[in-house]
Amino acid sequence: MSIQRHDSAKQIRTLLVDNSDSGAFKLRTFPKIGESLPAAARRVLTAIHPTLLERIIQDTAGGLHEVCTGNASVWASSRLDETYSITNMYGVGWHLDRGHFDETLREACDPVLHKGKFLGLRRVDGGFGGGWEIDVEPMVAGGNVARFRAHWLVDATGRPATIARKIGAVTRKHHDLLAFYAVLHKVDIDSHAASLNGTPDDNDSRTLIEAAQSGWWYSARLPHNKRVLMYTTSPSNPSTRNARKMFKFFDMARDQTSHIARVLVDKSIALYELPSAEFTRCTAAGSSVLAPYAAWEPVLSSDDYQPSEEVRFQGRGWCAVGDAALAFDSLSSQGMITALDGGAFVGAVLVRYLTGGDNDPSKTIDGEGVVASICDAYERVRVKYEGGRAYYYSLVRRFDEAEDTSEGRSGQFWQSQRG
Repeated sequence: MSIQRHDSAKQIRTLLVDNSDSGAFKLRTFPKIGESLPAAARRVLTAIHPTLLERIIQDTAGGLHEVCTGNASVWASSRLDETYSITNMYGVGWHLDRGHFDETLREACDPVLHKGKFLGLRRVDGGFGGGWEIDVEPMVAGGNVARFRAHWLVDATGRPATIARKIGAVTRKHHDLLAFYAVLHKVDIDSHAASLNGTPDDNDSRTLIEAAQSGWWYSARLPHNKRVLMYTTSPSNPSTRNARKMFKFFDMARDQTSHIARVLVDKSIALYELPSAEFTRCTAAGSSVLAPYAAWEPVLSSDDYQPSEEVRFQGRGWCAVGDAALAFDSLSSQGMITALDGGAFVGAVLVRYLTGGDNDPSKTIDGEGVVASICDAYERVRVKYEGGRAYYYSLVRRFDEAEDTSEGRSGQFWQSQRG
């Protein structure tokens, strides 16, 4: 989308390969998390597509997304600290139906979207100045493998960084964390109304975070009468044993939290029911960095002389965006907006490279310049994030003196995150 927005003369051919099963998300059979989108995302949504923000606002009004009215956390102390969207210059943020949001992005990319599964790639020298050859298996049964050529690859495959790692890049974990989560469904409590002084309900649209002895909890109300409940800890923490089991996971939340527990159970009435699954879902939630973020490989030509325009394209490049390049601790709630910002930035830089700055020498950039611009920008983001993460984890010291237990070794978790 960013490339299309900046390429006003339509000089660039772009291909987006996507193998996601949109039908599963539409049926909401497999709820997808990663739902927090800060209000500041309004700026980048407007920048990458003229109607994207308007579409999300309309979908929110129609109940397809939830607004986020602020943040409430029990962190450095047992006191609840709150921030309100009314004080944010951008207004309210969102708790998204992530599957629907992803479909909205796909629809915006439809002109360049190719539904298929990435099979492999290889380096190509000569011909059109060197580049990449990519094999894609179509999603339609019986279709032939398609082969595409490109000067530049962008890896947007998330934490696995599938393409970059095939090329030779390495993902380095800085802080190893796991997030256990469940998407809860609201209970029909009409039958209890007559016996209660007011029908209990969940009207809390805030993002809720609470520190516990062996990790921290997160919860947010989702569209379609759902609520996500998540627990983050280190892979070696003994609490992971119970966190994997749905009923024990729910019991842990009620025992270890106060404010989150109240949105799950009100007046002794459970507001949400557990999924039928025996186990919670688990995903990587720590910090990771791709090394390198991007690279340019010059391709030598046997010609004694070539015009400067052709020389600029003698080679191939690649870069990563989003979680493929920089994956953040979910405490930051910055993963999605950083991916959007990164995509918008990379798109603008690639347009400068591929169009020659619209014949403006001051805007022309070569392959090495593209890589330098991307790496410099990503490093600034990483340094800022690492500083913020260290600061917020350093605030939690109230569990340091806690006695070791079979489920805790709680002080060790917080001390290890500060290390």
